[in-house]
Amino acid sequence: MNINQLIYLKELVYQGSFTLAAKKLDISQPALSAQIRKLEEETGLILIDRNKKPVQLTRDGEVYYERVNEILERIEELKDLPFQISDEIKGQLSLGIIPTLAPYFVSLIMDELGSRYPLLEIVIEELITEDIIQRLKTGRLDAGIISTPVEVRNLYQQPLFYEKFFLYMSDRHPLYKESEISLEDIDMDEVWYLKEGNCFTNQVDAICRFAGKTTGNPNLVYYSNSIESLRHIVESKHGMTFIPELATIQVPSEMEDMIKPIAGVQPVREISLVAASHAPGRRLLDAFTGVALSQLPAHMKNKPDQWVVDTDIKL
Repeated sequence: MNINQLIYLKELVYQGSFTLAAKKLDISQPALSAQIRKLEEETGLILIDRNKKPVQLTRDGEVYYERVNEILERIEELKDLPFQISDEIKGQLSLGIIPTLAPYFVSLIMDELGSRYPLLEIVIEELITEDIIQRLKTGRLDAGIISTPVEVRNLYQQPLFYEKFFLYMSDRHPLYKESEISLEDIDMDEVWYLKEGNCFTNQVDAICRFAGKTTGNPNLVYYSNSIESLRHIVESKHGMTFIPELATIQVPSEMEDMIKPIAGVQPVREISLVAASHAPGRRLLDAFTGVALSQLPAHMKNKPDQWVVDTDIKL
């Protein structure tokens, strides 16, 4: 067994194909296959199910791969050690951020981040929670910023802040003149939704269990991946949608009256930094989170007594 075999296994798992992995590794497909076979012979385990397309880890392979990832992460830590020892913050961080947060969070911190750490390069991808976690497990991301809690093994989770849910309501809605809206007064057929499979949608579903009614006769069903798209639909058509607190910052002043607090115990979502337990670049992550927290309103950094809505994600 050698380090290259572990690297080959990791690339194969990520690509899901011997052909693609071999191309990425710049070796021949037979050579890659031979090295994986040799690793299986040395461990006495069948690691890869070759009958599935894309190829997948077997049950034994999943257990073995977790340890492989830990070993490779420790090797990356050694490579990163000179940067850790140096007083200078420099290097690259790859981050996955959920789409319902990224546009608002990134715009809030990017200027200060660039000013304070000009040699720190941040590569950000908008990804749903499941994809962020999968890429963390395969080492394709250094960290993610997601809504928590989530049930997942071997991931470090650090709560960063808490943001309230608000309603964004058409000025033609009968409840528009109300200063706050009770969930019991909401007709669910008037709520515009984000696309299913999004943790924000799961949280809205949990909130809407307290909604009072439904007509059962919507004239248009519109699923979107973007909170901004839903906000524009509300502005031009009717009804309402749920938006997180940071999204309210970007609402034009002339439309601020469309933002409605939820009456009673206000639901909030927890936003956390997640990373592999032994992720390299911890010093860079600490620098990043320090800047992020410095740009957030003070009230968002303390866990509230209000209702922290579960994401209902178990992986």
